[in-house]
Amino acid sequence: MSEMEEKQQAQAAMQEDHTPPPEDPSQVLSPRRRTALVTYLSILFAVAFLFVAVSLALEAKRLKSSNEALQDSNQKTSASLTNSINALQEENRRLQTELEAAQAVNETLVAQIEILETEAVEAATQREGLETQIAALEEEKTALDEEKTALAAQIETLTQQVQDAVTVSELLQKALLLNENGEMDALAELMTQIEPLKELLSETERELYDSLVID
Repeated sequence: MSEMEEKQQAQAAMQEDHTPPPEDPSQVLSPRRRTALVTYLSILFAVAFLFVAVSLALEAKRLKSSNEALQDSNQKTSASLTNSINALQEENRRLQTELEAAQAVNETLVAQIEILETEAVEAATQREGLETQIAALEEEKTALDEEKTALAAQIETLTQQVQDAVTVSELLQKALLLNENGEMDALAELMTQIEPLKELLSETERELYDSLVID
């Protein structure tokens, strides 16, 4: 073999194995130690995996319990809101009944005033010899007109208050539904409309209104 061929074989051997030989043969692990190390690492990984699995199971159980508690709370809140809405509807019916009664009283007073006016007109046709009686009737008519005006103003005020109470009650019911549905922008707009009329709310409605303001 020529010297050139020997150099080529030496270079090929160097290219095939680039791993430097260990400086200290005592640092190389024996197969037994290597097996023991792999077994130890496997046990560590198994313990870590088991710990993670147990932690995930406990967290899943906690989340399930929290979800069940939240669902129970939502059901109770929904039932409470339903009761509140029923109470508001009952209050609305009561106010409607009062409004109808006030209108009936108004119609009765108007009819009475019309009768008295008719009587005053009839008395005026008999004024000959009855001037004193006519003067008395005119004074009575004036008093009745003043009473009519006062009653009309009172009825108008009462009617407006009842209408406003019905309106604010309906607005509050809508606000409760919007709050339940989480529509905060629309709720804020309704609360602005309710604010000037909140004094007309009943005690139960006022508590519901205050709870919406706090929320």
